[in-house]
Amino acid sequence: MSADANLATLQGAYTRWSETRGGNAAEILEMFDENVEMVSVLGPDIPDPVAGMHFGRAGAATYFEGLLRDWEMVDWEIQQYVDGGDVIAVVSRCAWRNRATGKVIDTPKIDVHTFNTNGKVIRFQEAYDTLGFARALGAV
Repeated sequence: MSADANLATLQGAYTRWSETRGGNAAEILEMFDENVEMVSVLGPDIPDPVAGMHFGRAGAATYFEGLLRDWEMVDWEIQQYVDGGDVIAVVSRCAWRNRATGKVIDTPKIDVHTFNTNGKVIRFQEAYDTLGFARALGAV
């Protein structure tokens, strides 16, 4: 798949992610290779399903199930796509409310997607305010 097609796929998926408040997780999972590696900046010592690393589509599904079960998207604003060909970064700002604590995290977020030659994401790495996340979770 071409780099342009990869960018178009991401743009469409992120637009729908924002519009549906995370309602298109199945579409996101379909973009992933069966052996995708998901890396969160949030350490595995934080008690949340999005923390640490997730391997394969099943691991990615666990990530999204936990995220959407435990958190409610308040806002998602896409600011920029940085197209490096087979590596594309998405710069956003997002806000999520923890369903148990009611606390909100509002943070810049950067997602980096690495694509294979078949147009599937083989690595997803995210970065955001981990202290704010832990506070909203009630972990600190």
